[in-house]
Amino acid sequence: MVKPITKETLFMNVMELDFPSKIELEHWLETFQDRIWTDDLMAELSEAGLIRVTVSQVWNKENHRLTRVFEYESEKAYKECQKIIEEKVVPKVGKNYNTKYRNNRGIVLHDYRS
Repeated sequence: MVKPITKETLFMNVMELDFPSKIELEHWLETFQDRIWTDDLMAELSEAGLIRVTVSQVWNKENHRLTRVFEYESEKAYKECQKIIEEKVVPKVGKNYNTKYRNNRGIVLHDYRS
């Protein structure tokens, strides 16, 4: 689901997901979004302050990596969304994937849009 940006992003979380193989990365792309990040879950996260999520495949490295960028209204919204994610997403992830995660969180200082 893509919707127009109507709110300003103030807080971001950039997650890198490294998969041990191309097969696991492709499986995640084909199933994880539909089974775990459901429309109901995304609506709940939106109510808590999530503005946008973007998934991209890294192509300029010799690995199997995706990035997920989460944009929030505020740090408080991030923390509220984390509670939901820890309850509804995290338990399902560990059972199905052997993925290494790295998170970088920050406050938006400059945002150029053309």
